[in-house]
Amino acid sequence: MQVPFFTDAACDMALCRIASGDHEALTVIYKKLGRQIYLLAYSILQDTYAAEDVMQETFVRLLASANSYQPQTNARAYVLKITRNLALNALQKRRREVMCESPIDENTADEAEAKPLSALESLSLLSEEERQIVVLKLDGGQTHRQIASLIGISTAACEKRYRRALEKLKQYYRE
Repeated sequence: MQVPFFTDAACDMALCRIASGDHEALTVIYKKLGRQIYLLAYSILQDTYAAEDVMQETFVRLLASANSYQPQTNARAYVLKITRNLALNALQKRRREVMCESPIDENTADEAEAKPLSALESLSLLSEEERQIVVLKLDGGQTHRQIASLIGISTAACEKRYRRALEKLKQYYRE
């Protein structure tokens, strides 16, 4: 029997090693959770560069806060909670900043609407919370209960929002 690529035990041990000063253990977290960290940040921020920044900041925070991790709890949830909080903080900061936007040329807007969206871009059709749920469920392989706990909603609400989000995506691709 093959051991799955992601194991909570490996991340748990890595977080304990980081807490004891072994910075090389960040490599384990990166290999096991890097994709999930990036996709969660991207699902919130909808910006590649900002998601990469949040990903880097997540690893910096792990170095600083690994002592507060309780061994043998849910290592993945601990790391993804840090990522989610950092991404939400970055989103709030971006919203507070005054941004100068250039007027949209109608021809450019029409061309953009005619092009099909990539899988990541199609997530922009969903609300912020729906994007998080879809990414954590489909890419992160988390259960609705785990996602609900991470986001702070009920399991039933999580399931309902997940189904609604998938319907939105299906509807878009049918058109």
